[in-house]
Amino acid sequence: MQAIETFKSGRKPLKRTNKNIRSVIDLLLEKKAHNILVLDVRKVSGITDFIIIAGGSSDRQLNTIADNLLKSFRQKPLGHEGLCTPGSRWIVIDYGSMIIHLIHDDLRSYYNIEGLWPEAKELTVEASANNKKT
Repeated sequence: MQAIETFKSGRKPLKRTNKNIRSVIDLLLEKKAHNILVLDVRKVSGITDFIIIAGGSSDRQLNTIADNLLKSFRQKPLGHEGLCTPGSRWIVIDYGSMIIHLIHDDLRSYYNIEGLWPEAKELTVEASANNKKT
């Protein structure tokens, strides 16, 4: 699935994405994750280099997205939370240089993770109209 990259105003856009981020985005899109956002927090946080946030509309979808990522991404995670918890609506996977948040649509606006780093560079990723299934 091909992605279209767009930028929101108010933040500096990422100039380019590295191969690991591109691989993760492709795996997220395979399982229909939406509202994918990549934050470059290298200059504003010592926790990680990139934070990737993706939405899902159900617990089952979030688990499917996470399972696909864990099975298909060549790097093994340092840890994960929420994956084995029944009814989990927020899954976090830590790869060291990037932390991935898979969060239910209902919780995303409430917790506003992307608002924690207003100075971060931002890349929003969406599936292209040609590849979206209706």
